[in-house]
Amino acid sequence: MAKKPEEANVSYSENRRRPRLVDRQFQLGLAWRMMFVFFLFFLLGIVVLFAPSMYVLATSRDLSVVEPAAREFLVLHRRVWPAVLLVFGGVFAYTLVFSHRIAGPIHRINAILRGMLNGKYPEKITLRRRDFFRTTAELIESLSRKLAQETKKTESYSGETPGPVRE
Repeated sequence: MAKKPEEANVSYSENRRRPRLVDRQFQLGLAWRMMFVFFLFFLLGIVVLFAPSMYVLATSRDLSVVEPAAREFLVLHRRVWPAVLLVFGGVFAYTLVFSHRIAGPIHRINAILRGMLNGKYPEKITLRRRDFFRTTAELIESLSRKLAQETKKTESYSGETPGPVRE
């Protein structure tokens, strides 16, 4: 049994779907943008990290100075690249997981709005526990209740069942 939500009438989903990309274009686009920005910061960090060794290697001819700089450069090279691959993979995966908390509610809200245009007014909007846009879901629930009441009033006056809203 799900816990009672702290916010208004937004309920939690009992049926846990398996993880997937809800809005592939948005989620992958966000992940790639994050990776691009992260890569720019990474390049700046690499320049700062390797610059002293590179400067010594480029400007010095004395082997007693060049040899320690070359060793330091090779040690950094062996340690940095595996860590970089791990961090890039982790950031990409986290961005996909995090964006699921945004794309999922947007997908759900869009489906509910399409249903409302077709005359279906849900009483509750179900979002997962950690999803964003809870206040938006509450507003849509209120709108749905109000439209359902107005529809019932209209039906009682005219005796007709209204069809879907035309654009």
